[in-house]
Amino acid sequence: MKPNRKLFLAAALAALISTPLHADLEAGLEAYAKGDHAEAYRQYKQAAEAGDVDAFGKLAGMYLYGVGTEKDYSKSYIWFGMAQHGGDKYAEKFKLAASSAMTLDKVKKAEEILAGYIKRLEE
Repeated sequence: MKPNRKLFLAAALAALISTPLHADLEAGLEAYAKGDHAEAYRQYKQAAEAGDVDAFGKLAGMYLYGVGTEKDYSKSYIWFGMAQHGGDKYAEKFKLAASSAMTLDKVKKAEEILAGYIKRLEE
């Protein structure tokens, strides 16, 4: 198993064991199901920023479609990149969808930010 896969598995386990992280994701799922997209966005963002791998794609999708927040293709690209790095098999296609709405310069900048996030995770 690659070292970064081990790290993500460890992070995923920590997310499952850690009640606050899991609570943020669960609260986001509940809010989304109730139609409270702004609250779902807040919860997904909090969980994703805390390292909850399952929240990465959820947050990215909200940025991609502008649900609960403004559309932001760069942020969507970055969070789908995080989801892809975490093993989400659908994230690459969605990341490409986000990039299709971005300039080449914005994609390059998003790649730099994504690389920084991934580096921090691996430290």
